[in-house]
Amino acid sequence: MKEWAIRIMLLAALAAVGFWAWRTLYPNPERIIKKRLAEMAQTASFSSNQGLAAQAWAASSLAEYFALDVEITLNVPGAQRTFSGRDEVMQVAVTARRICRSLSIRFPDIKVTLSPDKTSAEVSVTGEADVTYASGGKEFHLQELRLRLIKVEREWLIKQVETVKTLS
Repeated sequence: MKEWAIRIMLLAALAAVGFWAWRTLYPNPERIIKKRLAEMAQTASFSSNQGLAAQAWAASSLAEYFALDVEITLNVPGAQRTFSGRDEVMQVAVTARRICRSLSIRFPDIKVTLSPDKTSAEVSVTGEADVTYASGGKEFHLQELRLRLIKVEREWLIKQVETVKTLS
């Protein structure tokens, strides 16, 4: 009886290792996209105690989350703006670091819809931003966004971002 128990425990351990290996080698694309967007939000966020070198590095690394020909269309009350290309996104990130003392971005609600061929995805996300301006003012922004991501080699890159008009 003891011999059967040992065999069952070994089989269960082997199954657990196999399951872990499968999830590691072939991760779920939805989980990868959610993790990547969370990492991007963390990269875009900054605090006042960051040095200039850290700020420059973070701004340049933020561009790596976007496709070269990304298009971002923001249409929020009081401002409408379109950014085209990875370089312009990086410039906006650098400018934000100049006019803001701190910025905290979160995406608490991410809904991913993969294309049938799993090479692109439509993502609906709620963006939250806590902003403290260099002048001392503070604001909280909440905005629904629609993103289109494409898979380039093994990376998911943001190809398009647009605000979603909500009822007020």
